[in-house]
Amino acid sequence: MFADPSVVTINSVAKNLVRVNQDKYSSEYALRSATDEYLLNIRNTFSVPKGSSVRIDRHNVEIIHTVFATSTTPKFVRRTYVVIENQEGDTLTDPRNVALGLFAFLSSAKIDQLMNRES
Repeated sequence: MFADPSVVTINSVAKNLVRVNQDKYSSEYALRSATDEYLLNIRNTFSVPKGSSVRIDRHNVEIIHTVFATSTTPKFVRRTYVVIENQEGDTLTDPRNVALGLFAFLSSAKIDQLMNRES
């Protein structure tokens, strides 16, 4: 189980998100102020693709930052998520290492390139 509160650091500021819901294999954490809200969703599911007998475990982490509208600025919603899928029976180490490789690739500069529509 993830810590409660779960801490997400954004722009060098730690955000302490408190668990507000937990259902079987999923949890939701939240932090709300007068000007904005952070939601952190953690979900674990599985599926068996049609025509296959191999179970695919799916792990999803999502953060949503909503900046509330004011009389002078519009509402902004910022959403980022990651999905890790692995076949049942595979090691946990190898899919983890693939995920870590992608996370290491996504440096600040590369995220800027991506958001500038470079590919």
